Amino acid sequence: MVFSASVLWLILAVLLGILELMLSTFYLLVLAVAACSASALAYLAFPIEWQVVAFALVSVIGAVWIRRIRALQMTNDAQAQALQNLDEGQTVDVVLWDKGRALVQYRGAQWTAQAIDPHHQEAGLHKIVEIRGNTLILQKL
Repeated sequence: MVFSASVLWLILAVLLGILELMLSTFYLLVLAVAACSASALAYLAFPIEWQVVAFALVSVIGAVWIRRIRALQMTNDAQAQALQNLDEGQTVDVVLWDKGRALVQYRGAQWTAQAIDPHHQEAGLHKIVEIRGNTLILQKL
């Protein structure tokens, strides 16, 4: 069984699309779109050189475009950080401190907590001022 160039480009596009679904990089999606453009040229009977140039050109333009989009998201890091830490400002009840740490009940689960000021470790209500990994950083109210 012999496949035409357009079918081979489409097979490559499908394989790249499947790989993109597994890895979620967006660069593979660009390569899949580039393979589709090369397939279109192959269907229109353009020579292989034009197909490869189209694949390369669409790949480079798409990669630059994705890189610029990702750079734009980095400039708004403060807003993204604020949206990810909606827990900051919420209150928790600390029953007992043990060696600078406490276990607190928050959102239906036990969290490790640490005082922002190690000299003020008193039981009672505390405000969440920061989250470091799985640890709540607390300040006495």
